[in-house]
Amino acid sequence: MPDKPSNLYDYTQSYAHLITERHAMIKPHTHHPYQLGASLYMPATRQDILQVIKRDKLPTINSIIICLEDAVSHNDVELALLRLQTLLEDWANNIDSINEPSKQPDSQTEQQTHQTLQPTRPLVFVRPRNPTMLQKLADFEHIDLLDGFVLPKVDMYSLSNWRMACQNLSDHQLLMPTLETAAVFNPHHNQELAIGFKEAFSQPVFALRIGGNDLFAALRLRRPKNSIVYDTPIGTLAYQLLGCFVPHGFYLSAPVFEYLDEPVLFMQELDRDVSLGLVGKTVIHPSQIALVQQAYCVPMSILDEAQAILHSEAKAVFKYNNTMLEPATHRAWATEIVNRAEVFGTINDGNSDYNSLSDSL
Repeated sequence: MPDKPSNLYDYTQSYAHLITERHAMIKPHTHHPYQLGASLYMPATRQDILQVIKRDKLPTINSIIICLEDAVSHNDVELALLRLQTLLEDWANNIDSINEPSKQPDSQTEQQTHQTLQPTRPLVFVRPRNPTMLQKLADFEHIDLLDGFVLPKVDMYSLSNWRMACQNLSDHQLLMPTLETAAVFNPHHNQELAIGFKEAFSQPVFALRIGGNDLFAALRLRRPKNSIVYDTPIGTLAYQLLGCFVPHGFYLSAPVFEYLDEPVLFMQELDRDVSLGLVGKTVIHPSQIALVQQAYCVPMSILDEAQAILHSEAKAVFKYNNTMLEPATHRAWATEIVNRAEVFGTINDGNSDYNSLSDSL
């Protein structure tokens, strides 16, 4: 019998249209992924985590990830679980004071011209070691206080196990799968995974984390000290991951920078993180928090352009700040700029020749 011709390409809908439909399938959530900002991993064995949640310590941190995986040795796992249970109980006992409006931190950049309200507490996530541990955590008293969970080493081979483990979690809790196994070097695998993430969980996928160090390890490498990650094979992979997952509606966060004595290089990498639309960066030390927040602060001239693009009376194409703006193609970018400014504020860069919006329309 002759082969039946495929009707795969018979449809007149474009691939972009299909992606738009899938984009709409992602559940809305209360927080924008930009609120991740500087994310600090804290071993669950630490006893000062509640102080960080209450902003008695590290008052400017955007988000914390309580780690039960790589940051906890095998011998300390039971202790870490007990400490987490105690933390949740203490958190529940202090819930009213934690939810009080917080004061704006004093240590703000003088150049910052627009401030946002400091959230009452950082976003709080827990990273379990494996799906079995996550199933155990779902039964912890007060586990619903957490904003969500970081799922390590997620790929198509482990996705079904993580799906089962998340079935007893609250639907409002946020998930952050981490892309850090050898499988994610395969673009075909990642296309399957992007679709799989939409179908696997009843909880929102808040962001996908790029696990830089594990990806280096998969290549038998370590990040070199004299270059940013985008000048390495993992940088090449990061571009591929952006091209695969962002059109499906996902956000990605940037990998860790582990050298504390290279602040200039750190800022160079942050500039690239921001320009690529990555929504936050893992930090390993409190000294990195302010640098991350500074990098994500939006220049006023850029916010002016975004607001002009989003203006209800904007022309199809118009000149603004010596730049050609086209709302049909720039609207998605402009929306993210506004979202970023709402979280990190703006800085007066002196590059705006803005007079009034009506003059440019």
